[in-house]
Amino acid sequence: MNSEIELSNLMVEAYSYQKNGELSKAIQTWNALLSHPSSDQSLKANAHLSLGNLHQLQGNDDLAIESMSNAIKANPNSSEAYYCLAYLEQEKESFESAIAYFEKALALNNTDSGAFNNLGNCYDRINKTDEAINSYTKAINLDESYIAAIYNRGNAYSKIGNDKLALKDLNKAIELDANFYQAYYNRGTLFARMGKLANSEQDLNKAKILAQQELEHSSSDNKH
Repeated sequence: MNSEIELSNLMVEAYSYQKNGELSKAIQTWNALLSHPSSDQSLKANAHLSLGNLHQLQGNDDLAIESMSNAIKANPNSSEAYYCLAYLEQEKESFESAIAYFEKALALNNTDSGAFNNLGNCYDRINKTDEAINSYTKAINLDESYIAAIYNRGNAYSKIGNDKLALKDLNKAIELDANFYQAYYNRGTLFARMGKLANSEQDLNKAKILAQQELEHSSSDNKH
């Protein structure tokens, strides 16, 4: 059997294991592909990426980070590897590191609205509100109905006292999802600050009702 067929078979085998949830066997197969003498840089980059994702699924974040770093060594233009490292750092609340990785990823691929939203969240967590707003805006420019980014930007505007733009974004979030109780709650708080007490009371009551409904729904689902 020639090397090309061997490599192709290993890839098919690895993906089949992944698809069937046999993660340990998938990891073994990707490692076999990595150690194959005919495996080129492109294949190695792909294998390291897959290993990183599998290690992350297993909760082995240190091994995931090692695999993603190896993917970047094999392919310095792997935006996906930078994204994965950014998400891992974000989960650990290492926001400065996450920002650096998100920035590198977005320099390679600036069409990922989710990455811009997460970058905004990282900036928000270290109180760089202007940078957060800028990132959320880029996410919204890519997807004008991206409710999480609209909601997040509304909260960021509220944080710096730009009530008019905060209200506009929170209105839009509620327009996109009439059951978004967090948006009602934050808009109610904003209305109170603006002196619109009747509107505030209405929104806060609505938020309370929706939150209770969601809690009951979730509790009912867990019983089944």
